[in-house]
Amino acid sequence: MNKIVVTGATGLLGRALVKILSQSNNVIGTGFSRAKPPIEQLDLHDQAAITTFLDTHQPNVLVHAAAERKPDICENDHQATIALNVQAAEFLARQCKDRDIQFVLISTDYVFNGQSAPYNENAQRSPVNFYGQSKAQAEQAVLAVSPQHTIVRVPVLYGDVEYLAESAVTAIAEQVLKNHNSAHDDWAVRFPTHVEDIALTLNNLLAQTRDKHSGIFHISGNQSMTKYDMAVHIAKVLDIDTNGLEALPEPSQTAARPYNCALQDTRLNTMGIIHQRDFATALAKVLSQHTS
Repeated sequence: MNKIVVTGATGLLGRALVKILSQSNNVIGTGFSRAKPPIEQLDLHDQAAITTFLDTHQPNVLVHAAAERKPDICENDHQATIALNVQAAEFLARQCKDRDIQFVLISTDYVFNGQSAPYNENAQRSPVNFYGQSKAQAEQAVLAVSPQHTIVRVPVLYGDVEYLAESAVTAIAEQVLKNHNSAHDDWAVRFPTHVEDIALTLNNLLAQTRDKHSGIFHISGNQSMTKYDMAVHIAKVLDIDTNGLEALPEPSQTAARPYNCALQDTRLNTMGIIHQRDFATALAKVLSQHTS
């Protein structure tokens, strides 16, 4: 049994990590603005607080899921993005190395430019927006601290949200509910991935010997779709006429988006670790909690 700290435990992925990892490990979740017991409050910008926390709890694994993940917010506040996505990650990685704690950084498919999919774990990073740049910098910093640390890249996430706008996938449902004739991006190809599949995969990975879970891993769903495709799935689940939905052939967001960042999970497949659920079935279950 590992003793695992999960940062960002109040977020969509963090909650799933705590839920799944707790089934076979001793897990301590941390958060900040939304933290309430049993989640412990930890300011990731307070280095003294971090060192005290690690020395007090003495975990043997730390999964760093806290990050600013919204590309448009990152584009508008570079300083805050670097502070959380890069500087906090690097400091945690150093403290973990000094204490022989396995450090796991949750990263993103947005470290790639989307022009040469699919991407294997060793593909060259070439982000097109500041969010992707910050995560690429974090990856480089963490592996420079120790090549034994772990990087886990994931694509767009969905799962048991507390409110529909919490994930980019279920936010589409909110748009469709408000406007049955809403318009959605039909350009960028995405691979929506359920957060519990990521948690299950990571749980299997951390059960391996330490030498087997260092370096870079990709965890991704295997169904490709645009946001418009997701909107059609959502409308069908909600029994809304799909004919009114509009497909936008070009991206229109503030921050540039990559076209197709399909992740090849080569290393995990070699290890026989695969958790991938059907998008339409899983999405229907998620939406039933908010629209029934």
